[in-house]
Amino acid sequence: MSNLNGAGSKVERAIAAMRNEFCGNEWLLNEYWPQNEAHVRLMIADAIACFPPGPDVRLLDVGCFNGYISYLFRHLGYHVTGTDMQKLEHRDALFERAGIEFIRANMNDPSPYHHLAAKPFDIVIIAQVIEHILNHPLGLIRSLGAAMRQGGLMILTTPNPANIMNAARIVKGRSMLWGTQDFMDEPKFDGGEIISEGHIHYREYTRAELCHLLTVAGLRIEKSQYLGYGKNQAEPLMKRFLKSNPLIRKLASLRLFASNHYFLARKVS
Repeated sequence: MSNLNGAGSKVERAIAAMRNEFCGNEWLLNEYWPQNEAHVRLMIADAIACFPPGPDVRLLDVGCFNGYISYLFRHLGYHVTGTDMQKLEHRDALFERAGIEFIRANMNDPSPYHHLAAKPFDIVIIAQVIEHILNHPLGLIRSLGAAMRQGGLMILTTPNPANIMNAARIVKGRSMLWGTQDFMDEPKFDGGEIISEGHIHYREYTRAELCHLLTVAGLRIEKSQYLGYGKNQAEPLMKRFLKSNPLIRKLASLRLFASNHYFLARKVS
């Protein structure tokens, strides 16, 4: 029991440190984090259960964006590498202070991480990323698999398009994909290279399609579930009230009402 309490205290300290580090980012703390806190806590619990933190336990945060997930896992004691296409001054300064490595990579390249296999990762987190990949999603998952150790863990989250909310959007004549206007308006190539556009969802995937991606890439799926979003203060009062209802929260774990997929997979080949 004391070990469990100790691990829980360490997680709470890491979250408190992250919130303090990003205290000036109102969007992250007041909107994004409340919506995704339960998802991230599940990632942390699964990572710790499979590979307890230690300086020799290597974790790759794919599409690390502003670095908040990388920072959390570094604070927990993992050896963390973040990777993204974009250069962000605040994140780069944070990573330097926290001792987090950074690799710039265009995830639309045919095999963006093949060169990392010499020092394989124990854990790969690819959270809310695969929907932004235009060129070759399977190629990205295969490249990440090649950078993992045998028995290594991949945690993948991505939106669930097969729900009632999207059906209602279609009935109303609305798009069900985020960034569709930008998808139509913006070019996809620059200097012969596929550009990385983190604000466009090029494709969202059903559970069967994600199972195909992971298994063909040599990963064995150990957990697959649906997750809903938490409430945040920017949402209408009625929406926050509904999300507080225990029945609504339970429904959010079912495909028809869930906003996200959550996959846990192991490298087996």
